[in-house]
Amino acid sequence: MLGLRREGRPTVGRDRIELLEAVGIHGSISKAAKAVGLSYKAAWDALNAVNNLLPRPAVLGQTGGRQGGGAVVTQDGLALIASFRLMEKRLEKVAQMLAGDEDGDSFSLLWSLGMKTSARNAFRCTVTEIRHGSVNCEVIMRLSRQNELTAIVTEESVAELGIEVGREITALVKSSFVMLSPGTEKPKVSARNKISGTISRRDDGGVNSEIAVDIGDGKTIIAIVTLESAREMDLKIGDPAVAFFKSSHVILAVD
Repeated sequence: MLGLRREGRPTVGRDRIELLEAVGIHGSISKAAKAVGLSYKAAWDALNAVNNLLPRPAVLGQTGGRQGGGAVVTQDGLALIASFRLMEKRLEKVAQMLAGDEDGDSFSLLWSLGMKTSARNAFRCTVTEIRHGSVNCEVIMRLSRQNELTAIVTEESVAELGIEVGREITALVKSSFVMLSPGTEKPKVSARNKISGTISRRDDGGVNSEIAVDIGDGKTIIAIVTLESAREMDLKIGDPAVAFFKSSHVILAVD
């Protein structure tokens, strides 16, 4: 299977592209998952990761759950598919991208989609402000039209990673670091990041619950809470909730 690699970066495979194409054909995440041999959850997670790493969503879902509803591939999703397939057909063009020509941004986007990490939340953001300190500094990023993220990193890290205003960057947050508060009122806690949204999925396990919060612009934050906490807060699909986490729990990665 064709894969793309640049300077030791992880290979970009075709699995997510094929899943996107299957959604376009079948108009359903559950049917697309079956067509490519994935479980519904694995397909949902893959598409959620794609949406979080794009400026605008590649897939838009409609209500209905595992057995109903539907999904459509957006123009951005179609453009992503077309770009990948074009690279497959035009290896010479790929070589030019690897050399860093004007289409390098397209390759960087595809690399980020293929990046593998243990963090359940990976978001493509744009740096809007850097507040310098003696040792650490705050990096403020635009997550979506409604939300921003803040990360606390060392001045040395900012210099080594080449972080500057206007640069696109990937922000990683482990789902176990994300806490939830039901309702629309943001809790009075010291956590710097407080993001409002709507619960879009809840998967209960024997001990923990995985909660997905739709934060707009096709992006979703995943939180892992205890099953007891999920029951006590009565977290239900469609209910408003606030996801919050410390700025020190945000890890930054660059292409």
